[in-house]
Amino acid sequence: MTTAIKIRPVRSGDWAQFENLIAGICRYHGDTHGLTRVQFDKMAVGMNAPVTTLVAETTDGTLAGFVAGFAVFHFHQGERCFEIQNLYVAENFRRQRIGEVLMLNIIDTAKHKHGAAKFKIGALNWNETAVQFYKQLGFNENTHSKDTIRLTKEVAL
Repeated sequence: MTTAIKIRPVRSGDWAQFENLIAGICRYHGDTHGLTRVQFDKMAVGMNAPVTTLVAETTDGTLAGFVAGFAVFHFHQGERCFEIQNLYVAENFRRQRIGEVLMLNIIDTAKHKHGAAKFKIGALNWNETAVQFYKQLGFNENTHSKDTIRLTKEVAL
């Protein structure tokens, strides 16, 4: 059975359902859920939000999944890229091409909103299903990344 959906930008009123999707992706990855309502509204809601977030909504208003990402500027290369940070479809909506539709929509949105011509996405090394899915959508493994070490630093706000 295929569920009828529409893809749209996330709204502040989506928080209760969206939080359930965040909890789902955190469980799947073994992460801790830390996103608050205030952070959600600041980062994901509105035209000028730094994180572009789209949701898949069923005809009865249920959020079936989401995709989120942000613009990245590789200044020294003169490129505008878009990093797709999260893609998640609730378990009972999987295998209906919702993830594919979300991905195609965020790529189109980022091309128009940010002028992005290159898209990046990562997958945990154990998630072969995700890697194969992204390859089917035309993503290629970055052979340069094996020599890159990513470092982080936290500072007080």
